[in-house]
Amino acid sequence: MSEDPKGSEGSNLRGVGIAAALSFQLIVATLLGFFLGHWLDGVFHSGPWLTVSGVILGIGAGFWGIYHLSRILLR
Repeated sequence: MSEDPKGSEGSNLRGVGIAAALSFQLIVATLLGFFLGHWLDGVFHSGPWLTVSGVILGIGAGFWGIYHLSRILLR
């Protein structure tokens, strides 16, 4: 059996952690946009338009967060 170098397991775990943080950022932002838009649709009786807008804004905010988080984490 060959053994991995001492630091490779730690770098693999760091990579998994970064990937999890980035995906969590996108998922949470999109869900927050959806639920906020859905709630506003109920308040203003505007059909699905605010839900759709919330999802689009949530996706945009998620990618913006991914960009900034990746710049911090990958230094």
